Amino acid sequence: MTSIYPPQSKAILFLLTSNKKFKEKVIKAFEKLLGPMEVQSEWHLFEHSHYYEEELGPGLERCLISFKKIFKPEKLAELKKLTKKLEHRTSNLEHRTINIDPGYVDLFKVVLASGKAGGQKVALSKDVYVYTLLRFEKGKWIPFEWTYPDFKAPMYHKDLLKIRTSLKRDLSGKIPNPNI
Repeated sequence: MTSIYPPQSKAILFLLTSNKKFKEKVIKAFEKLLGPMEVQSEWHLFEHSHYYEEELGPGLERCLISFKKIFKPEKLAELKKLTKKLEHRTSNLEHRTINIDPGYVDLFKVVLASGKAGGQKVALSKDVYVYTLLRFEKGKWIPFEWTYPDFKAPMYHKDLLKIRTSLKRDLSGKIPNPNI
């Protein structure tokens, strides 16, 4: 049986760095593949964990980027592999300078890819795992118990809603019920 809902989505990247100069390099690299940047959130202080500080340095900030082209979710493993290559190219001799988490927004959820396994994560390919970060319900983003604290907080939810609205607009006429 075929789903009545479209499988399309919008690609997103969460950038985490203490040096924002790498943002433009990342955006340019991914615009070639995903089309022009569509939404960029503000930079938010990454205060919920010290996990990345040893590698990326202190004063970390994160922002969300999305792109205009429709994205096929089955391409997420490829997107994660590209982020790893770009992280490597922007690294110095000792460590990465930026962490890039790719994912997608569809009409129902936000999904992220990771290089690390975990209880809530499913393997997509060698060294690429995926998990649902948020679900869309009754007009808002709802976190799961495993959702990281900075994503549970609503600081990215408004921009994720913009991305979902853009996807919905792009798919208009293709979905049976436009009130989804």
